[in-house]
Amino acid sequence: MTNKTITAFFDSYEDASEAVSRLEAAGISRGNISLIANNEGDRYSSHASRTFDGTNHHDDDVSDGAGTGATVGTLAGGGAGLLAGLGMLAIPGLGPVVAAGWLVSTLVGAGAGAAIGGLTGALVDAGVDENDAHAYAEGIRRGGALVTVRASDTEVDRIVDILDDEGTVDFDERETTWRSEGWTGASATATGATRLTDRAPSTARATDEVIPVAEEELHVGKREVNRGRVRLHSRVIERPVQEQVTLREERVAVERRPVSGATQAGALAGDPFQERTIEVEERGEEAVVSKEARVVEEVVVRKEADQRTETISDTVRKTEVDVEDDRNVRGTGTTGLPGDRKL
Repeated sequence: MTNKTITAFFDSYEDASEAVSRLEAAGISRGNISLIANNEGDRYSSHASRTFDGTNHHDDDVSDGAGTGATVGTLAGGGAGLLAGLGMLAIPGLGPVVAAGWLVSTLVGAGAGAAIGGLTGALVDAGVDENDAHAYAEGIRRGGALVTVRASDTEVDRIVDILDDEGTVDFDERETTWRSEGWTGASATATGATRLTDRAPSTARATDEVIPVAEEELHVGKREVNRGRVRLHSRVIERPVQEQVTLREERVAVERRPVSGATQAGALAGDPFQERTIEVEERGEEAVVSKEARVVEEVVVRKEADQRTETISDTVRKTEVDVEDDRNVRGTGTTGLPGDRKL
């Protein structure tokens, strides 16, 4: 069952038509796709094969793009894509557009312009939030294009992925820009739009009341802390030492001693009357001190690391929301939600 309406806004018909082609290539039924683009100055008239009006739509299957109501050419074979059914249309309060798809059936309905406010009313009827519908109408009035897809819950994510491609406009940002320029939203484009009586009114985003559902997660990390320190400091001290050493000393003694008797011939080696010199050197030993350093011990400092497992116990909080709904209301399952607007 189709119960969601997905919208994507583009700056030009060309970007929007590429998005439509991607949807069709992905197997999305063309009966659930719609496109509408500003046609001011007949900029896209060459793409249109017909002109829609409110006089003959009853005989045409406009919802799937196969309708004629044509004064400009004829449609190609029945197997043609959605864009082959593109037609021109004038929307009250908005001006000329080119459009194709299921949304056209609402726009060209008898008295549609006066009864449901043109494009804004048609989008609201399709399940788009009214504030969003007015913003989309303003975007088209400013020259943009809108692709709208009806989808079941199971198709929503796939369609959003297809539409979320190059060319898609960040519509929230665009709407903020318009408001900064003086656009005031619904009051600027409202033309007496009303909702169908068999659908519960949409809630404007400004009146939403939200209860945040939060949940804490426990994250355990590690940090280093100082457990104290060990400091090694070396210093030099002196202590007295004694060693005994034996030293040798030499002394030269000069002695005169008398000689008695006559000198006999040949007793002397030479002439006793020759001048002579005898030299004898005294020598002695003295202590010489030298020092040699040698390592007698080592002091080693090192760090050893052990691992231990510690269990951290704490509490985390989360928010639980209990919903008590005492209403006896059944939903139709045919309208979208404000959050279904894509971009």
